[in-house]
Amino acid sequence: MVRSLYLALGLLLFTSAVGLTQPASPDPSIAAIDSARAATIAALKGAPLGFRRILFVTEAPGGFAIYDPRPNNVFKPGEPLIVYTEPVGITWQQDGDKVSSKLVVDFQVRSPDGQVLGGQNGFGEFALTAREPPIDYMAHVTINLTGAPAGGYVLGLTVHDTNSGKTASADLPFEIK
Repeated sequence: MVRSLYLALGLLLFTSAVGLTQPASPDPSIAAIDSARAATIAALKGAPLGFRRILFVTEAPGGFAIYDPRPNNVFKPGEPLIVYTEPVGITWQQDGDKVSSKLVVDFQVRSPDGQVLGGQNGFGEFALTAREPPIDYMAHVTINLTGAPAGGYVLGLTVHDTNSGKTASADLPFEIK
């Protein structure tokens, strides 16, 4: 029995070494997926930096598309603002057999008439290194506004792509009640 196993293994190694084995035929669905993925990556590469989705969520997301949207934009005093984003148009820098991105986030809290009440530049940083550009990318920020009085506000988020110098901004109105 052991001799048969060695013989079969030896024959397999020999035929592989001399090129007598045929590669498995490619699954056409994999080819279709690869083609669609290449088209999506090309579209993302040509897109301006922006947000496919940006919204307040009930808790920190578990990953891409793993979030629960808030039913409204009304927060209790002291409740953190949690924002889920899906940035698009990110520039990926090639480094050997990997690509990398780096996004830096600023935020401002403004009154509804535009008066800046607070904020921070360079509040968050999102860096990712991968073997190929991801087609699904998410990031989230949590902002605590301890002591903010009841009223209406606007949260402004600005994302800077350090690889390209591109910038994108979005405003999310909210209320503390």
